Amino acid sequence: MRVFGTQVVGQDYQARRAVYAVIPGRAGRVAAVTSPSGNLFLPGGGIEADETPEQALIREVEEECARRLSIVREIGEALQYFYAPSDDRHFAMHAVFYVGRFWSRTTGPAELPLSWVWPDDRTPFFHACHLWAVQSLRL
Repeated sequence: MRVFGTQVVGQDYQARRAVYAVIPGRAGRVAAVTSPSGNLFLPGGGIEADETPEQALIREVEEECARRLSIVREIGEALQYFYAPSDDRHFAMHAVFYVGRFWSRTTGPAELPLSWVWPDDRTPFFHACHLWAVQSLRL
């Protein structure tokens, strides 16, 4: 498993399970969502206690993007250490990444703005592991 971020010695970290989708679009772009604080993420999020990663990903994409997702295949897993200012807490996030495809819209509104970004080293994803997952598709 790839590890991203730096674990600060003596700092308590809350474990977080998460799942994200790399959704390719036209001309090499990928889907991304922007949080209310302005941070850029791949679509996805936290896994609830009673969910599989796949169930959580489908739920999160429907909530965030108002779209239904078809999961194509798993990309891999990563561990990301980070500080979340909105929670004033450090996290050790174990994330699973999948390639996915949008296949239809839902009837409800999207929670977050959806954009299509170029997956290069200048793409300002909040988590370094998101850029790694996107760039893993090129290998």
